[in-house]
Amino acid sequence: MTPDTTNRQKSYAHIAKLLESASKSYENAALGLEQGESEEHVYQHIKKARATLETAFPEYFSSHKPPPTSKIVPEKRDYSILKIGLIAGLIVGVLYTFVVYGPTGDLSKSWKTEDFQKNVTYPK
Repeated sequence: MTPDTTNRQKSYAHIAKLLESASKSYENAALGLEQGESEEHVYQHIKKARATLETAFPEYFSSHKPPPTSKIVPEKRDYSILKIGLIAGLIVGVLYTFVVYGPTGDLSKSWKTEDFQKNVTYPK
């Protein structure tokens, strides 16, 4: 036999002994229930059997926790330049509107000559 086969045979023999021990513990728990022993005593046999099964088959009882995944934080867009541009555009638009449509205080566009003569005379 090869060394690998020998190791597997020893491993299987060890598992068989553990299973036999677990089986005896379960039988003792069942016998304890028949004889009316306390629940604590029966529970101790079951607890021992489960511990033996866990050592026999650790791959079935160990919980595999997935490795922690690093969460990728999405980059937030920086809208500060866009905000500044919109505010500047709004100010320039308001000023342009004032210049084009006349509410800037330049009354010479809307006055007639009669109004000018009447308004610049010295009051009596």
